Amino acid sequence: MAIGDLNKKFGWIWLLIAPLLGILITAMLNSRGAEYSSVMREVTIAGQNLTLYMGEAFPRVANRLLHVHSGLLAFLNILYGLSIDNVPLTEKTKRLGSILAIAGAVLVTFGFYSIQVMSLSSLGFPLRVLGGISIVVAVLILAVGEIKK
Repeated sequence: MAIGDLNKKFGWIWLLIAPLLGILITAMLNSRGAEYSSVMREVTIAGQNLTLYMGEAFPRVANRLLHVHSGLLAFLNILYGLSIDNVPLTEKTKRLGSILAIAGAVLVTFGFYSIQVMSLSSLGFPLRVLGGISIVVAVLILAVGEIKK
């Protein structure tokens, strides 16, 4: 089995799981009603009633960030898997990059999920930082391999 196969399998599974979890989390958050919806404010200007869009509630923003990042990181892993076996690096280095790409996707995704759960919210930032570092190192490994070609 090639090293990149692990990233390809993970990426496709992660891409399948993310929308399913999105449906579940959105259904759970929609039950909160106004706490989850967009923030609107009614104002009167020159005798006209206007509804101003003031942004989105924090849980909705965090949920959107969670799903956008998990989807993009799934695609990153698929592309990583397609590329890593074609670069002139040692097997150990390729395996390290492969594992870091997967770990980064998992850590960043759970980092965005944890900020939505009050008891886990303090873990959000460290998980996202560790995941981001993992992804940067994995991409750096692949970039060095591509430059060596």
